Amino acid sequence: MRSLRKLLILDDDPHYSGMLALKLRQRFPELMISSCERTDISSGYDIYVLDNDFAGEKCGAALAEEVRGQQPNALVIVLSGTLELDLVKRLVNCHAAGVFDKSEASDLERMMTMIDYFLRQNTPEKQKADHASLRSTVTSISALLSEWNERLAFERR
Repeated sequence: MRSLRKLLILDDDPHYSGMLALKLRQRFPELMISSCERTDISSGYDIYVLDNDFAGEKCGAALAEEVRGQQPNALVIVLSGTLELDLVKRLVNCHAAGVFDKSEASDLERMMTMIDYFLRQNTPEKQKADHASLRSTVTSISALLSEWNERLAFERR
């Protein structure tokens, strides 16, 4: 019997998190999706979607670091409308999978693709047999840096 996979959305905007939860449920009916409007990290989730900005406080990196400390094998995604070098550095260091712009439909689609890949590649059976390798870590960091470089180049134009 396959165990239930769980996703947590942390966002202080209940309308946005509700819309996102609805889209995620439509795409991934096998996921149990929860949301919270506070910055309280609950353990036991496979996927965390974290807003970077809670009432003006930029805390996405701190939340990602906290998740990584509690759930080292979880997929950690941060939603942000701004690109700050400090955020990128901290997310690379705690192995966050990516940062996506909340307002961009294409970014949300890329986030969904990442979640789909994670769910297919990280079955409970595979997680027990295959721990995170150095190669996958380097690949994730490389992809994250490439994405940020593209965004920064676009913003400079």
